[in-house]
Amino acid sequence: MLMLAALVAVAAVSALVVVFAWDRGGDAVSVRPVESPEVEAQGILSPRVTLFGDTITARVDVTLDRRLYDPESVRVATAFAPWGLVGQPDRARRDAGTTTQLSTVFVLRCLTDGCTPVRAAAPLDFIAARVSYRELGEESKRRRSIEVDWPQLVSYSRIIPAESEVGASGETISWRADVVSLPAVSYRVPPAFVLLVLLTGGLGLAAAGLGLAYLAWPRRTPAPPPEPTPEPLPSLTPLEQALVLLDESARADGAGEQRRALELVSEELEKWGDAALSRAARALAWSPDVPGVEQTTALAARVRSELDRVLFERSELDRNGDGDV
Repeated sequence: MLMLAALVAVAAVSALVVVFAWDRGGDAVSVRPVESPEVEAQGILSPRVTLFGDTITARVDVTLDRRLYDPESVRVATAFAPWGLVGQPDRARRDAGTTTQLSTVFVLRCLTDGCTPVRAAAPLDFIAARVSYRELGEESKRRRSIEVDWPQLVSYSRIIPAESEVGASGETISWRADVVSLPAVSYRVPPAFVLLVLLTGGLGLAAAGLGLAYLAWPRRTPAPPPEPTPEPLPSLTPLEQALVLLDESARADGAGEQRRALELVSEELEKWGDAALSRAARALAWSPDVPGVEQTTALAARVRSELDRVLFERSELDRNGDGDV
């Protein structure tokens, strides 16, 4: 009896559940499905498992409909503390039909104690990024925004557990250093040899500089010796000068010059004391016809002969007079 009563109770409860489920299913059919949003965003970390000191990339992919939203208005605001950015974010855009996909890539690295795993590994959850955008149309100036969650990042230590130590308070000490037993300083090239090479090179450069300065120094050319003083021209007596003028006038074939030269010879002969030659010269100077070259040349020869004779006699007299003294 008890078994039969239990079976009847189970059958009744089952019938009620079926009727209730039938009524709820009718209500879900009448409800319109929820439409997918026009803007979608996704955060990606690569790689998600790293070692201390590695570089990772964080990328935000935003997909939107250009007919409804302005792709140029999309902004991505995020923070990755204690990780820091390596350079400026890189932004790329791809269009397909009326859909635009915007990718913003951040390169991250962390070398501080805040990124050091306390144990072998440590998970890290970055703060969610915020993507803001604006609808098209001048009447809509309000910006919308959505949040983008980042996947969890797992960072592993580069120190194996056997190398770790436990401090007095129970914390794990992963950094150890021994500054007492540091190795001796070594050099690839002996310092003395490097010093010798540098000194030799410096002296060589100094010598080259001095040589160039010597070559560039202006040279002083010695002054040329003074030209010898020309021998003084023999001084001519007025009579000799008149004879030279007579010869030149005869060669020039000028009657006026010849007459003036003959007149000057006549005056000098008169001063000289030779009246005969003086009259002969004056006669040629005032002759009706132009004196010929033969006449002037013959007169000049007579005057020079007489002049030489007189000078010779004077020199003989002077020499004899000196001998007597």
